[in-house]
Amino acid sequence: MTSAIRRIFAAATAAAVMVSVTAPVFAQTDDDPAQQAALEIAAARDRANQAAEDFFAAESRRELLLLEQERLQLEIKDLASEVAELKRAVELVAIARFVSSGATGIPILTDLRAPTEQLHGYVLATVVAESGATTLDDYDEARVRLRQKESDLKDTEAALERQKNELVQLQAEAEVEVVQLREVEGQRLQDEAVVAALAAQQREEGRQLVELERRRAEAARVAAANAGGVAAPVSAGSSDGNTTGNQGISGGEAGGRTGGGGVGTNPRSAGAGYLDQTIICPVQGGSAYGDTWGAPRSGGRRHQGVDMLAPAGTPLQAVIGGVVSQRDNMLGGITISLQGDNGNRYYYAHLSAYEGEGGRVETAQVIGYVGDTGNATGIPHLHFEIRPNGGVPTNPYPSVRAAGC
Repeated sequence: MTSAIRRIFAAATAAAVMVSVTAPVFAQTDDDPAQQAALEIAAARDRANQAAEDFFAAESRRELLLLEQERLQLEIKDLASEVAELKRAVELVAIARFVSSGATGIPILTDLRAPTEQLHGYVLATVVAESGATTLDDYDEARVRLRQKESDLKDTEAALERQKNELVQLQAEAEVEVVQLREVEGQRLQDEAVVAALAAQQREEGRQLVELERRRAEAARVAAANAGGVAAPVSAGSSDGNTTGNQGISGGEAGGRTGGGGVGTNPRSAGAGYLDQTIICPVQGGSAYGDTWGAPRSGGRRHQGVDMLAPAGTPLQAVIGGVVSQRDNMLGGITISLQGDNGNRYYYAHLSAYEGEGGRVETAQVIGYVGDTGNATGIPHLHFEIRPNGGVPTNPYPSVRAAGC
């Protein structure tokens, strides 16, 4: 494996585990059965989300390997053309050397006839010899580079095959955790006391997330000031954060496991600092998700949403009251755009089906069902985006977590 791939893998792994450092932690301080049950639910959610993080990290590594494979294939194609052209040039040099080999003449045989022609022939032979040596060197060097690229491609394809196998295993593990989570929630949330205890935990987690996003936003403003830049303004629904995003890259109508930006950017840096505390969870029942904002996607794009794993057919609900528009597209498959009453726009992708005809909806109303349409690659999940004030996407992970998903 090349050193470049190793560096990319290291960055992807660091990004994948970052959420575990910042995730709120709740200490068990009471023996009350309701709180114990709430803690069980929280632990099941953490296990499911960690399994999702592992899966998404493996998915990012696969995408990076696919990008590396594509790059090497293009380079090999160009090098193969270069080698073919140099080979033809070498053949022409060989012919020219053969033809000009006697051009200088031998005085004892030519009787010193046509001395000017002999001088011209000598100069031509020298030029052919010198240019021929350069062409041969270029040809040999190009062949060496071509063999190295072919070897790199072979290594990348082997790593890609291993990564695909790992991805299948991690997907299965994440799906098992989601099923177990939904079972735990289904059993425990029948008790109103457990619901109240869980709500108290979620309020505390929301408070911690507000503080975390406030600190991130403040750090971003300080960094911008030190760099001579201008910090982004605070937007509605934010906990003193900002709505910076990757302007002009796919998301919105494209949806899906897509996005834009360059591989060298920090996948967590853009879209941070915004917390929408006006919404409920878009998925009914338990789901597993991770902070996949900025993760690499096909075509060199970046992910601009949060992927929430749930069984196919799981109901999806309006996170807030507003107006629903239904449409299909190649990447997102069956999608919904919800223009919220709070001014924000919310995007749901990869649905298996719609519920109803669109139009006016209220908070918690079922609007569709989890699926794997578009470029979801056979993995049932919801791709969910938040566009504050209808503008560019911002990282929805903190908002989804604060909503108690």
